[in-house]
Amino acid sequence: MSGLYVFALTREACPPFQSAGHAVEFVRAGDVYAAVERAVRPPSVSEPALRRQHDVIAALTARVDAVLPARFGAFVDGPELEAIVTRRRDVITEALQLVRGRKQMTSRLLGSESGAETGGPGTAVAAESGTAYMESRRQRHARPAPLSAVAEAVRDLVAAERFEVGRGRTIATLYHLIDARDVKAYRDALVTVQVRTEDGTLTLTGPWAPFAFAPDLWT
Repeated sequence: MSGLYVFALTREACPPFQSAGHAVEFVRAGDVYAAVERAVRPPSVSEPALRRQHDVIAALTARVDAVLPARFGAFVDGPELEAIVTRRRDVITEALQLVRGRKQMTSRLLGSESGAETGGPGTAVAAESGTAYMESRRQRHARPAPLSAVAEAVRDLVAAERFEVGRGRTIATLYHLIDARDVKAYRDALVTVQVRTEDGTLTLTGPWAPFAFAPDLWT
């Protein structure tokens, strides 16, 4: 018996299509649609499988104007899908309205492998007192200066923002949701910020589907 492997929730449906070896169709769930593939089980976790899922989401965003990507491995049956959408209806409706016609831009501040392991920005440090411990936590979750500069440079273009403390070589990540028409203006605004940073390597990628702005509905 097959289930539904969910790629994303959308505001509207489009004709079925093939992408990255997946047969994608749309099923209605309450007031929204789910882009799904009928399958016996979800794909096993692997780098190629993750890339193929990303390719499917990219193909979706070229066809519909509001997409909430599902996490990798979102596998349900029809009644479960209906129940999830019904339970989180308001959250889904608000998120779809937010992402409509918009793209995600992602800025990451990268440090050296050694720096990330020995207490650079965003890493834990030993604390000798309660005050020192609280200060170390504050520093770990504070936005590094280069990412603050990114936020300031593009603040007039940003509809929503998410900040995330990193691990390993990634010190921190800043996600911005912007109108699709503003991608070039966004990149242009960050040219000098990328050149001037001395606190690590600042990378900018996008436009992407709004992965960071999709609510986690599948736990």
